[in-house]
Amino acid sequence: MSGPKVVRIVTPQERKIIKDRWLTRLKHALVRIEDYAENNNLLGKELRKGLLETHEHYANLTINDYRQIEQEVPQQIVYLNAELKKLKHKVASERTTDWDTFRHLKSTHNELKALSKEKNIIIEAFNAPSIITKSHLKTYKSQVDHLYEVLQKSISKADELSKGQLELQERLAVGESMLSVTDWKAKLPKTKSRLKKLEDTLKEMYVNEMSQEKIQTLINRCGQLDANDLNYEVQLDSLIIDAADFTKNELALREAREDLNNSLLLIQTLDEDFKFVPQWTETLQSSELNLLLETAEKARTFYENTSESRIVEARRIAIKSALEKAGYAINENMQTAWVENGRLVVKKATNSLYGVEIMSPTNLSRIQARVVADENRSNERSPSLDKNEEETWCNDINEIKTLLADENLDIIIDKMEEPGAIPLKEVPLNSGYESRKQGTEKKRRS
Repeated sequence: MSGPKVVRIVTPQERKIIKDRWLTRLKHALVRIEDYAENNNLLGKELRKGLLETHEHYANLTINDYRQIEQEVPQQIVYLNAELKKLKHKVASERTTDWDTFRHLKSTHNELKALSKEKNIIIEAFNAPSIITKSHLKTYKSQVDHLYEVLQKSISKADELSKGQLELQERLAVGESMLSVTDWKAKLPKTKSRLKKLEDTLKEMYVNEMSQEKIQTLINRCGQLDANDLNYEVQLDSLIIDAADFTKNELALREAREDLNNSLLLIQTLDEDFKFVPQWTETLQSSELNLLLETAEKARTFYENTSESRIVEARRIAIKSALEKAGYAINENMQTAWVENGRLVVKKATNSLYGVEIMSPTNLSRIQARVVADENRSNERSPSLDKNEEETWCNDINEIKTLLADENLDIIIDKMEEPGAIPLKEVPLNSGYESRKQGTEKKRRS
């Protein structure tokens, strides 16, 4: 088929960039799963083996398998991200259970301390764990259970308890707060709502594996508040805002670091020592969100622009070389216009009636090639001549494909039309016909 064609030309440089780009992104996704699973004791032999085999499979593909890499690796990354999400859901579920256990134990502990104080029963003092782990929770549960047994033995008859003591005993198993003894004494619904909001935020921090020191600091600050203070609710609101802001900022920091780290890994594949990269790498340790976001954007844009410019330049050189070898002339002005306008019109001879138009976006990702005719010489053309020229172009495009193949370039035809299916586009070919015509007319007048 020798009508208009839409083609993609892929250079060896582009094939290497494609493989490096997607293999880097794949490795990043694999490492995220491996690190997360290992940190949460979920990295079994099967998972480790599966991650390794996935990387080895695609790493062993050559740059000539770029189409397979382009098609399959993005799907693999989507799958891996979904698997990571499942792992995080599993861990979040377990950590939610641990947090709820801690909350219940802390609340029970506070109730028991309050009851022992009312009954003037001396008990052995112990503190809730500042770091929540399964081991710490097990120890804490043993301590709370023991305290419960001590108080149960000391209170022999339930009917000897006052109404307030009975209420305390009823709350023993449920608990209304993990924060302090004064919390359950607060009767105002608004205060209870605020405490619930704070508790939910602390729970979110724990489930998302944020600093337990920070969580404990917030708990301690809440414990120091006095419910009878006139500014209690204002102070509690301030604490809630601090906790929410910290959580929001921490999650944003994680995302920005992931984005920056991924872009830095991609920049490494460009095989060039850029002076600013070490400084950008140091930024990964920063806690300034704006700096991380700005650096991540710079790194991402730099990689995209640099890799794209290399691909485009290689494509342009390859196309120019192939056209010239096929007999088409391209001068410097034509190249400049091609870069600026994405359009190149070439022909084989100065007085050619026909030429070839190359239309492409600025990155030359897809190229439309078609035969065009001189708009100033329509009277010299005929349908058969037009069709014959398109068939000649068919031979040229086959020659160009061979030339490109000899230089290890691929040419992929995405779309093509039959010869004569679409009327030839007419453009000014600057063949010199007009100047010759005007010269002849001038001689006749003279």
